[in-house]
Amino acid sequence: MKRKAHPAQASAAQLQLPLGPQEAAHDLSYYIGLGKVFATYHKRWPTAESTREEFRAARVHDYDGQRIDRELRFPAPALEADPAYRALRERCLADGLSGGVTLATLDPRYRTVLSDQAIAGLFASLLLPRPDSPGAVRYATGVPAHGRGELSLHVGDAIRTQALGLADLDPGDVRVFAAGFPVRVQAEGELTDFIDRVGICGPAVVDHLADDYLLEAGDDGRLFLRCRVHAGRRYAGSFDVEQLVGRLAAVYGTDPVLAGLRAGAPPDLPPLPTLAAAPAPHSDEELREQLAALEADGSSLNLPIQDLSRLADIRRLLEQAGGVFDTGRQRFDFDDGTDPALVVARLLSGGAP
Repeated sequence: MKRKAHPAQASAAQLQLPLGPQEAAHDLSYYIGLGKVFATYHKRWPTAESTREEFRAARVHDYDGQRIDRELRFPAPALEADPAYRALRERCLADGLSGGVTLATLDPRYRTVLSDQAIAGLFASLLLPRPDSPGAVRYATGVPAHGRGELSLHVGDAIRTQALGLADLDPGDVRVFAAGFPVRVQAEGELTDFIDRVGICGPAVVDHLADDYLLEAGDDGRLFLRCRVHAGRRYAGSFDVEQLVGRLAAVYGTDPVLAGLRAGAPPDLPPLPTLAAAPAPHSDEELREQLAALEADGSSLNLPIQDLSRLADIRRLLEQAGGVFDTGRQRFDFDDGTDPALVVARLLSGGAP
């Protein structure tokens, strides 16, 4: 007959649950290693739904997807002090993942970013789209269509302003801003491989790459890959802001279109039209202005859409002239022999109702 476990032994076993104290302190590399062992056996990265039996089959005991996910979301002091964990958590929050680090974010497809050499190669290919010939294919906005492997690069406002200033251009000139906004880069092999791994909008198709993706270079030195089809972006790496400013200033400085804007003075804008001053409240001018807003319709006068502050005075004058106010239809009705337009004209000229 099997002996029942002593209550003290049963309670001691419960201390091995994820909510109890752990036997050893684990850093981020420990949990990445658990995922790699699981992926080696099952040929896929584990998820929060991965069961304890699946981990046991990969010779990982006492773990399931929910436990790993919980320990990552609510880290122990040793894990929270790990610089790699803190960097990954900041990146997850920047990507809009409010839950922070999870088992899904340990997937190599998410953790892998572009190398410094790849980012430097992207910035070295910076160019401003200019039509090479009158027959060049353009978008509806007049900007030339993207070439093979080209991607739009949206740079931060502070970076663009500094680059325009270094190129001796006026950042406040809207013509300069419009001519210098559409910056493009040439997608290299590492970037297309990164897009294939990330898989926001599917695999990278070089001929139509710009239809699905664009790059964002923020003022904080972080590079993101954004999908045009779905709402979302992925962190792609970090860069030196000063180097990008210098490279962008060099492109701006050698562009012939911007050079013409640098030499020429801004066009003279037409003077703003003078607007008539509003009549003083409770004045005769205000009464005549609102009275003239009534619209004649047959034997009736319709009220305008806007509210009339002098409606009581207008109603008194028109009722003295024989009009009857219809509250439901918001109009004044007159007899068939009375012309409402003449009544309004007589009141505007200062005559009796």
